Parts: sequence; structure tokens; C-alpha cells
Amino acid sequence: MQPITFRFLIGFSITVFILLIIMPFVALLFNILSNPLEELIDYKSILNPLILSVTTSLVSTIISLCVGIPLAYILTYKKFPLKDVFDTIVNLPLVVPPTVAGYLLLITFGRYGLIGYPLHLLGITIMFTTFAIVIAQTFVALPFMVRSIRASLQDIPSSLVDAAKTLGASEYEIFKEIILPLSKTGIISGIILTYARAMGEFGATVMVCGLLETLPIAIFNSAMGGNREIANILSLILIVISFGILTLFKRIAAKG
Repeated sequence: MQPITFRFLIGFSITVFILLIIMPFVALLFNILSNPLEELIDYKSILNPLILSVTTSLVSTIISLCVGIPLAYILTYKKFPLKDVFDTIVNLPLVVPPTVAGYLLLITFGRYGLIGYPLHLLGITIMFTTFAIVIAQTFVALPFMVRSIRASLQDIPSSLVDAAKTLGASEYEIFKEIILPLSKTGIISGIILTYARAMGEFGATVMVCGLLETLPIAIFNSAMGGNREIANILSLILIVISFGILTLFKRIAAKG
């Protein structure tokens, strides 16, 4: 490759990065600085989505952790028929469009859904509640937990597990004394990534949340409703949270 062509590719790459990644953040700061907040701004429209997003993301992360550790363990250490198919299904939410995910949840947990209809007969409603938001966030974020934990499990030397089996340790003892401690970094990374994904979830959540608003939904509604001041503040909050989460993830990954 000629030096001129190489320099052109480098320059083109930097230019595109600035235009597509840096400039939108600059535009947000410019909008915030050029549009000072009005005195009569309704801060409930900021606090309510923030509190809802923080709490639902926390719950969905806890659920993903409780489900993700056993799933990662099964996929790493167990052999069973159609294991590859099961592994693909676990990771399928990573590539399924969020609107499709939301629709799947509607036909499953909706009033006339496969699971929702029997629950409806019992007087239990899931869709368009806070619990529906948790389900949507868990659906899209769970693969991040499983993949992160599984990567740590695969890094554990098989000789340690084999030696423990030779010494007569039970499967539970091996899991508790060897596998869990050595996969701590992967578990923590999975928690961070899952929480970040849950906080930023929009497509699936917007189809099942009803009148409730998480941060991404509140940003969308504010932007479409012409309330740019609220949209600017909420966007900045979500960016700051995301930046902090990624920074924490990098530090933990570096220590690991």
C-alpha cells in the first residue's frame, strides 16, 4: 500500500469518527448551553424516568445474574443433546430486533398471550406495568451476563476441576470452592454490562411499558413532543451513567 493511500485511510477514519461519534456529543452540549432551563421546568419529568430506569435495571440485572450463572455453567461444563441449538437460543436476543423482542413478549405475557391469558384469568396483569419493563430488560440483557460469565469459566484450567474430582470433591463443592471464586471477574463484568444494557433498552420496552417511561422512552417522547430541554437533560444523564459504567468495566477488566 502506498504511503499516500495509507495516510488517506487514516485521515478518513479519523474524520468519520469525529463526525459520527464526537460531533453528536458536542451538539448535545451546545444545545444544553444555548438553551438554559426555564424556571417552571417540571423536574418530575426528569426524576421519575431516572428512578424507574435505575430500579428496573437493578432488578433485571439481579434476575439475569441468578439465571446467567447456572446457564453459563451448563453451557461450559455439561454435555447434552442439541447443546449448540440451546447456546444459539441463549444468544438470540443479541441479534433479534428489539421491536420483535417486544412483540414476542406481548404475545407471551399479554392479556391474551400464551402465559398472560391464564394469569389474566387469575386477575394478574403483567403487560404495561413495571414488571413488564423488567421482563423486557432481562430478555435483551441476559445474553451479556451469560457470555461474560462463560468466558471466565472457559479460562479456568480444566486441570483444577479434574484434580478436585480426583480428590473426591462433589460437583457443588467444585462449583463453590473453585469455579465461583475464579470466575469473579467475569461475573462482575457481566453485572456491569447487563446493567448498562438494561439502562439503555428502548425498543422492546416501549412496546410493553404502557404509560410508564424509562430514560430512553422519556427522551424519545420529549424529543417528539418538542420538549428539547428535558430531552437534553435526560440524554446527558444517560450518557454520564453509560460513561461511568464503561469506565468501571475497563478498570475491572484490566485488573482481571
